Amino acid sequence: MYGEILQATSQHSTEVSQLVAKLLVALVGHKREIDTDKLAAASSQLLSEAGGFSAFLYLVECNPIGVITISRSAAIYAGGYYGVIEEFYVEPEYRSQSIGKTLLKKAIQFSREQGWPRLEVSTPEKKKWQRTIDFYYREGFSDNSNGERLKLIL
Repeated sequence: MYGEILQATSQHSTEVSQLVAKLLVALVGHKREIDTDKLAAASSQLLSEAGGFSAFLYLVECNPIGVITISRSAAIYAGGYYGVIEEFYVEPEYRSQSIGKTLLKKAIQFSREQGWPRLEVSTPEKKKWQRTIDFYYREGFSDNSNGERLKLIL
């Protein structure tokens, strides 16, 4: 599948937030309502600020069909700053066509350009999402010895 990758700006916040909304529905199903206005506002804010957050869109005939977002994090164990894949989604009808692999390669290239020594990702539940986890293993990711990421909503 031929397409192009575009680094998203605040002008692309609607496209980014729409794809992230689809990711959230896929991950949690219809267990909760997705606040698309809140997602659009967050996307616009993050893409407007310099540094710390980046998003890449995969376009087919000018239509966004995939997204990967990366944020900068820092930890002593990681040797300073490093990248974290926050969201990653490809429309179902375009999967298994190397689009996800292409987006991931772009994220890896971007991370290297930032001088980050590592790129991390939190994976979904193994039992339900083994195919996703296997994808990351095939692309060179390994288990993180720091355990799973947990969150506290403030």
